[in-house]
Amino acid sequence: MKTGLKIVLTIVAFLILGVFQVALKGGDSSRPGAGGPIGIILLFAFIAGVTAIWKYNPDKKDDTPSNNENDKNELDKS
Repeated sequence: MKTGLKIVLTIVAFLILGVFQVALKGGDSSRPGAGGPIGIILLFAFIAGVTAIWKYNPDKKDDTPSNNENDKNELDKS
């Protein structure tokens, strides 16, 4: 995934988090805090989501033994 797309997805996730935070606080932006326990859970979910976005790399090859590309040994039948 390209870096530009990762930045856009991070910004979108932040905007969605902001909408939920404002909704949890009742639209009163003068009150400090994260919106209670649900707001804290949303913050942790946001952090986990952004971490997953930045760690995702579909171009990296899978080197597990179950990969069919690695299993090219031919058996000797005699």
